[in-house]
Parts: sequence; C-alpha cells; structure tokens
Amino acid sequence: MLTNNSLTNDANCFYSGPRGFSVTGSIRCNRCFITMEGPICHQCGYHKCYIDLRYNGKQYRFRKARDGYHYDYLRAQRQLNVFRSEIDNKTFNPDDYLTAKIKERLMENKLYEWLDQKSEEEQANELSPETLRHYASYAKHYYAPNFKGLDVKEVEFHHLEAFKDKLAKKKLKIKTRRNILNGLHSFFTWLKRKGIIKEVPNFPQIKGDDATMRVALDVEQQAEGLAKIPAEHRDIIEFAFEVGLRGGELTALKVKDVNLRNGTLLVQRTFSKGKLRETTKTHVKRFLPLSDTALVIAEKNMQGKTPEAFLFIDKRTKRHYTQNILWYNWHYYSGTGITFYEATRHSFISQLVEDDANPFVAQVLARHTDIRTTQKYYHATSAKLRNQVNSRGKVVKLGKPKTGTEPERH
Repeated sequence: MLTNNSLTNDANCFYSGPRGFSVTGSIRCNRCFITMEGPICHQCGYHKCYIDLRYNGKQYRFRKARDGYHYDYLRAQRQLNVFRSEIDNKTFNPDDYLTAKIKERLMENKLYEWLDQKSEEEQANELSPETLRHYASYAKHYYAPNFKGLDVKEVEFHHLEAFKDKLAKKKLKIKTRRNILNGLHSFFTWLKRKGIIKEVPNFPQIKGDDATMRVALDVEQQAEGLAKIPAEHRDIIEFAFEVGLRGGELTALKVKDVNLRNGTLLVQRTFSKGKLRETTKTHVKRFLPLSDTALVIAEKNMQGKTPEAFLFIDKRTKRHYTQNILWYNWHYYSGTGITFYEATRHSFISQLVEDDANPFVAQVLARHTDIRTTQKYYHATSAKLRNQVNSRGKVVKLGKPKTGTEPERH
C-alpha cells in the first residue's frame, strides 16, 4: 500500500479510497517503457507515452485518449487527475477508458444501435414508420456528422448548445430544429435507460415560433370546394369534414369500425408511410359520435362490403384511398388554395370552438392528449371575425331607453 511519503517521492503515483486500498499510476514512455518525469523521455527522447495504472489488484494501460490520439505527457497528467477525482467520488471505472470500450461508445456507433432498437419497435407496432424515418434522417444528416468521434459519456451542454447554433445557421424552421433536438434527447434517454450514461445532459431550449399560420374554412366554404371535386371522390372528403380525422386514420377506416345503430365510429388504426398500423398516432382507440350527414355517407359506402373491407374505396384504383390522392384531389379541384388537412381537420376543430363548444369536448372530439394542442387548432374564419367586428360595443342595457336617444353602449 502506498504511504504518504511515497506520494511525495513519486508524483506519478497516488493513493485514494478507503483504508487499506491502494491505487498507483505512472506515466511511461511508449518506446522504452520507463517512467517519464517530463514532456520528453530522458532516456530515448520520445514524447508519446501511456498511463500505467494498478487499480483494485489489476493492471491497466491506457495508450490513447478518448478522442483516439496518443497521450503526451501533459494530457496524461490531466487524465491521471481525472482518475483521482473519479476515485474520490467513487465513480471511477477503468473499463470506461479502455480503447475498445471507448470505440463502442462513440456517438456514431451508439446511434446505429439506437436506430436498430427503434426499428424493432416499429416492427412490433410500438413506433410509427414516419417517426422511425425522421429519426434515421436526423441521425444521418445531423447527429452523426456533428458528434462523430465523441464518446457519448463526454457529451455536455456546451456540445449541445453548439449543435443547436449550427442548426440555426442552416436556416431550418424552428419546429424542425426543435424536432431534431427532441430526437437527440430521446437518444440520450435511451442511453440512460441502457445504463450507458448516468444522467441525460441538460439540453438547450429553442424559443420562438415561425410556423405558417393555418387557415380554417366555414361550412359554406367547405361546400363550395366540395362541389368542384369529381363526384366519385366527394364522399370521403365530405366525411372528413364531418369527423375531423387525421388523413392516415381516415384512409384506414374499415366497415366494422362503423356502428350504424349507435351512430358511432371507432378510430383504431392508421396508415403511416403506407403501412397499416393497428393503432393511432396517440395510441388511443376511441369511439366518436357521427353526425347525421356522416351516418348517411357511411351507410352508403358500407353496402355490399365485408366487415374487414375498407370503408372508402378509390374507384380508379379499386383499392383504399391514400393520403396523397386525397391531398391531390383537394388541391387540384377545390380552388380554395389551402391544404386538405386545413380544409378538414383544422376546420372541424375551429368550427367546434367557434360554436362555443366546451374546450374539453373539443379536445375529446379531436382526440388530443393535451388541451393546449386543441387550443392551437383554433383559427377563426373571416366571417366570424367580421361578425365580431360589426357587433362590437352594441350590447344594449336592459330597461327602456331614453326618448330621442340612442341605446347606451358599453
């Protein structure tokens, strides 16, 4: 066991830990293996070195730093101080510094492991193909190039902040940048869950909102657009007006999802990147009430079909509709200049709010997990705004007005 005197006599050796436990470390020349006492080996004049460490009865040799470069004397001294600090804090694990372990923990290698697991989750229907596609794209174009060669254990706030600043310079939309950071946060959460890192590093926040303002249609405007759509495609679009489903959910509806007696619709599956998933975006299956118009459309399209058949069939392809077909038909024929999503789901929720629906009722009908999401969907139509402007200050007080005077305004 090292004594206090031995610490004084050999600067490359140190003692730490509980009584009776010793640690020795020395910096040795990478060519002749003798102990170095300065930047240059006094015997052969070589400058590269390695750390020789005896810890808990085992000997370890560290020849390269985590960045892959060979140690020089000054870097080796700093590394020994890191070892000392970690031993004092009882966090030292020599395996963390072995070359093979470091290579295994490089960002680019762990990213591939993470994507492999996400792919398995997608196959098990636990993750949407769309989300997996985004993760893979972010890893390829942003995470790996910016963090290549960095040990996942060494990623700190300043690395993430610099990454955030690089994203801003690429002139990406704020929402896209936020999604990229959220994906990276998911990756580090996975690392912690796997026991590879102890804590998820602090992440910088992206503030602001540069999203394009969504537009909502009133019922009359929807009807005008619908009248311009070819007759064979009108049913599914008008049904979308009445139920406000997401495009993937709308095209995935089957005959068995409709209960004509109860006037309800079970939303329980969706299309994601062309793949049918027996779940929804929010992973919640829910019955929704159908309007009288929606019931008529549903009953018409159920006739002559088996329960497992899709509710709406594109007569041109003889198959279920795709989101792209719906988007195209609305964009090409309606003449509204707004997207199918705005004309259907956005307008549906906006109309609910404008008709003074209880916010929580609107949330249930929209199937949002957070009421704040529902609130973001409110987009007042121009007619509603006009009515508000025209009616401002025209509330008449109760009681008989004075003769020859206008009703009081307040």
